Amino acid sequence: MANSNSHLDTNQVIRFLLLNLLIATSGPWFIRIFDNFWDHVVFYVIGVLVLALFDRSYGRIHFWGSFFIAFLIVQIILSSINIAWLVIQPRLKLDPGIVAVPLTVSTGLEITMLASAITLTPGTLSVDLGHNDKGQQVLFVHNLTVGDPEAFRNSIHAGFERLILRTTRGV
Repeated sequence: MANSNSHLDTNQVIRFLLLNLLIATSGPWFIRIFDNFWDHVVFYVIGVLVLALFDRSYGRIHFWGSFFIAFLIVQIILSSINIAWLVIQPRLKLDPGIVAVPLTVSTGLEITMLASAITLTPGTLSVDLGHNDKGQQVLFVHNLTVGDPEAFRNSIHAGFERLILRTTRGV
């Protein structure tokens, strides 16, 4: 078995992903199943399970990545409802502002995932990446309803960052 260390080997993941896509696209053809979308999904899952036997981190990436995508979809829906509710109110109750969120994610992939997830969520926008006065990397996020900046930071850390770190590092 390959090692399952905590750091993401991007080249290994890409090789396994390409092999997995090959399994997903050719599997239904080889066993002569009617070729539809769900056959490919089933063979993709089978490919993940088989390849996870060789490298556990590949299985972990798919497991926690699925949770991350589901969490992102739920956040997009909840934020959309929240923004729609704000818009239909007789008086807008906006409290816009830019919050500096200190990052626990550190790699380019992790930061890109976080910034993209935040920007995809209605009412929030990743504005800039910089450093605070302590030298720590921060992501500047514009929010339509800041409220308590510390609660907003904690929601980013407890939600998106936690799942990103679980996906990429297993922590």
